Amino acid sequence: MPFKNLISFIWKFVRMQPWNFFFIYFLSFTWSIDSTVWPYLLRLIIDTLTQYDMDRTAAWSALKWLLIAGICLWVFVEFCFRCRDFLRAKAFPKLEADIRMAMFDHIQHHSPKYFNEHFAGSLSNKISDMTTQVTLMLQNLMVFIPAVSSSILILFFFSQVNPLFAVILAVWIVLHFGICIFFTSKCVEYSNDHGEARSILAGKIVDSFTNNFAVNLFSRFQFENLRIAASQKVEQEKNYRAQYCVALMLLSLSIVFLVGIITLNGFLILYWTQNKISTGEVIQVFNTTFNVVMILWISGDLMPQFFKSFGIASQALSVMHDPQDVIDHPNSPSLIVKKGEIVFENVFFQYRDKKLFENKNVRIDGGEKVGLVGYSGAGKSTFVNLILRFYPIEKGRILIDGQDIAHISLDSLHKQVALIPQDPLLFHRTLEENIQYGNIQATKEEVIQASKLAHCDDFIKKCPQGYASLVGERGTKLSGGERQRIAIARAMLTASSILILDEATSSLDSVTEKFIQDSLECLMQNRTTIVIAHRLSTLAKMDRILVFDQGKVVEEGTHGELMGKRGHYARMWEMQAGGFLPDHPI
Repeated sequence: MPFKNLISFIWKFVRMQPWNFFFIYFLSFTWSIDSTVWPYLLRLIIDTLTQYDMDRTAAWSALKWLLIAGICLWVFVEFCFRCRDFLRAKAFPKLEADIRMAMFDHIQHHSPKYFNEHFAGSLSNKISDMTTQVTLMLQNLMVFIPAVSSSILILFFFSQVNPLFAVILAVWIVLHFGICIFFTSKCVEYSNDHGEARSILAGKIVDSFTNNFAVNLFSRFQFENLRIAASQKVEQEKNYRAQYCVALMLLSLSIVFLVGIITLNGFLILYWTQNKISTGEVIQVFNTTFNVVMILWISGDLMPQFFKSFGIASQALSVMHDPQDVIDHPNSPSLIVKKGEIVFENVFFQYRDKKLFENKNVRIDGGEKVGLVGYSGAGKSTFVNLILRFYPIEKGRILIDGQDIAHISLDSLHKQVALIPQDPLLFHRTLEENIQYGNIQATKEEVIQASKLAHCDDFIKKCPQGYASLVGERGTKLSGGERQRIAIARAMLTASSILILDEATSSLDSVTEKFIQDSLECLMQNRTTIVIAHRLSTLAKMDRILVFDQGKVVEEGTHGELMGKRGHYARMWEMQAGGFLPDHPI
């Protein structure tokens, strides 16, 4: 993993625009000049006025250069601040965009297994957390840097007035930053815990909203409220603990400020009454003290937010530490398919503690139409998922035209293997965009032609905006059969050499299925095809049928040959209910 910690992660993106950030923080030092030089100029003006108190008309010649210096300082400070604002307006949006795209790219390359084990809402929330909190942290540094430099400059100016003032201020500053550092570890720890609880809560809320149909169907509103409330209670408790830590730190800082102001101003008045310092120096120390109090208080107030942001961002960075279980080897070649032959050689695979395949050997010739049957959990879907490299295998090899798919680029593999799943999930985009996803270069005419072959052109034209109609989140505005036909039209646009149908017609009525079967037969021409079906009649025209049972191929042959054997397949045929195979033996 290239990012050892959050700092190295942030530094990667800051380096993409080094001069912008250099000048942003360099110009932040202007605040230090503003907070120290202004009181010094004011001191000189007051002392000059005092000096010419008896002859005020003669004061102008001495004052004019001080006033000109003051105006120049004001213009300089404003110019620097406005330049910094424009640089910040350019740098931070780009920083957020770069971080967001880097995290999105890393997460989306995970396998389906990863997304099965993580809430999509939680992952999205962590991307949002990272961009927001990193920006806050870097903006807080724009206060911390001048706070430190101002403290150093003020110590210098105070030492010129009276060394005791510098000592008092030094003790004050040390106590201030000491208290902040003392509370740092707890603030980070509590904020990190709160960030994790917040992400979990957001994931559960999105999960409930996504499955709102089921909530309504079973009237589980109260159940969902109680489930979310339990996570909300945890989030609230962790949030309170983090906020309480911040409040305790601010209370400690307030006490230090009160003692510091009373002590410093007490000696200031005492020394003035004893004529040890001038009136101008009183004004300088008083105004500088006000400035340093403001700077230190703002930095102290922002420091808990900085630690909170650091904790939340560190927690969000965890997704960048999740290793991708299916990755390409460096310089992986592209898959070249001429025949479409698929070979399993001694494949061993288990999912968690369940052993599915052990020394599996299967050969599918190029252009062959092969059906997969078996009860639920027999290994049919796993078989095709391994071909798609959705999961890594422990041992053995899977070859396509003699090429080990573990060593070819994943992108080229998926371009050569098209899958029509049992329950296709569509994007919340237009019908045209969903179909065109099979070939993003396809023209409108090609999209319409594929729709006609998949028998979905008729119902699309009846939609309010035709092909420009939105399908709803996950395609909820369409029926199951309509979603299936959109998925088939999408597959028809691909230029793949291998086709996998996973219960592709299970959501269709009998009339529509007949039309689709005709389209699928056209689609399967000159392609290696693997068909998973619970409706065994759909496999009657397959060149070969593989019968799965507990991860093993127990029988194979054509429909007629398997029926003649009177074995496992024949028993499943007889057990069909309404044309469909039951999930388990009866």
